[in-house]
Amino acid sequence: MKLHLPAIPPNEGARLLARRIASAYKGNLPFAARCMHVSAVTLQTLVDGTLIPGEELVRDIACVTAHGIGRLDWRSRPAGGWFDADRIAA
Repeated sequence: MKLHLPAIPPNEGARLLARRIASAYKGNLPFAARCMHVSAVTLQTLVDGTLIPGEELVRDIACVTAHGIGRLDWRSRPAGGWFDADRIAA
């Protein structure tokens, strides 16, 4: 199962999450899901913007990314394109 990206990142959290999956997990969505303790479907819906995480999921993702992706990122405009090199989640 591969990560599918829409043309434009829906928010900064999705952009940072996609970058983390691509770099830390070599784009392997099932492996990323196992490591992050979140289902692959949940990760995909976070990246494509159909799911905005609630407080518990925000907290879990923040912990897994060493607070590289925080609560405000999911409600912020993306800082660039999917792989623009301006900010990287831990």
